[in-house]
Amino acid sequence: MSDIRERLCECGVKLVQAGLSAGAGGNMSARDGNTIWMTPSGYALNDLTPDGLCELLLESGEHVSGDAAPTTELSLHLAVYRTRGDVNAVFHSHPPWLTGVISAGVPFRALTTESVGYLGRVIHLPYAIPQSEALAAQVEDASCMHETLLLPNHGVVVLGTTCTEALHRSLVAEDTAKSIMAASLVGSPQFLSEQQISQLNGDV
Repeated sequence: MSDIRERLCECGVKLVQAGLSAGAGGNMSARDGNTIWMTPSGYALNDLTPDGLCELLLESGEHVSGDAAPTTELSLHLAVYRTRGDVNAVFHSHPPWLTGVISAGVPFRALTTESVGYLGRVIHLPYAIPQSEALAAQVEDASCMHETLLLPNHGVVVLGTTCTEALHRSLVAEDTAKSIMAASLVGSPQFLSEQQISQLNGDV
């Protein structure tokens, strides 16, 4: 049995436990050579089993194993892997705090050192209908240069070199949104400056 499949299921449990996915919301995938393991449609992320994951061929997108149909966002996942050879995990979740912040037009910028260290390059995309080819095309273009993709009125897509990196990125994105909300309630968020970000990244 593939360790990647087991790890994908473990991450699904952690995303639900952290409140980043409710019901059957969200979807995940991981690359295993020329194979992509993907969450099935209609399943809660904490109910996944290794044998229940869908196996797709990266090049053709053919569904070769798994009894259930793959997530309806499969074109989004395949587009990322075909664009970024260094990406081995794609997690799409619906974190409530993050979704609320970016849907309200509140700036989502680096507020904590963790947001600099974990989120990679962040982009705020315009709204696109979920499960649409328009959304997949937006994500494909944005994934060339970014690792955290904010989807207003929808959620977030994060890319990782491993499932663990994608999980951490998902968790820190939601925590950053909570910190922005907390700062807004008691005052005005003091976002990190470009110089401070460069210092944290070791660029200066």
